[in-house]
Amino acid sequence: MAMKMHVQSFQCLQIVTLLCALIFPVSCEEKDQLADQSIGEVASLDPYKKIHSLKGTVILKPWTKSSESWNAGGSSYYVLDVGDAKIMEFSAKEGVIIRFDQGMTPKDFESLIGKRVELTGHYVPKETVTKPLGQYPRGIDGKPKPRGSGFKVQSFKLIQ
Repeated sequence: MAMKMHVQSFQCLQIVTLLCALIFPVSCEEKDQLADQSIGEVASLDPYKKIHSLKGTVILKPWTKSSESWNAGGSSYYVLDVGDAKIMEFSAKEGVIIRFDQGMTPKDFESLIGKRVELTGHYVPKETVTKPLGQYPRGIDGKPKPRGSGFKVQSFKLIQ
């Protein structure tokens, strides 16, 4: 009886080994193909150059001594409150810090405070700050934290 169980276990182990030997090379080839494909796709679509549309409510936030204010640029700033929407990148607690493209100014947004809008534009990444003035938040390495991220607006429209 013990010998019979030992033979069955050995046969089962042989079958599993054979299956692994057959499946592993195929799965590695597929993973390599998928990895190559996704690398190519990522390289061709820079997420910061892609045009996005975001919906939300425009709010004006005052300067505070916070990382968010540092990122915004050190004075009062506009934020698009996106609620629970899934967006590419949050630059403010409520959503995105609104940045202005050519032809857009903060004055264009004064009348939009508290209103729902749809913004069209692209995300802007944080940039390294080399010589900040005054006090500033520092990273673990002691260097100034990057700033300047947000959503650069090319156009907007009121929505209900």
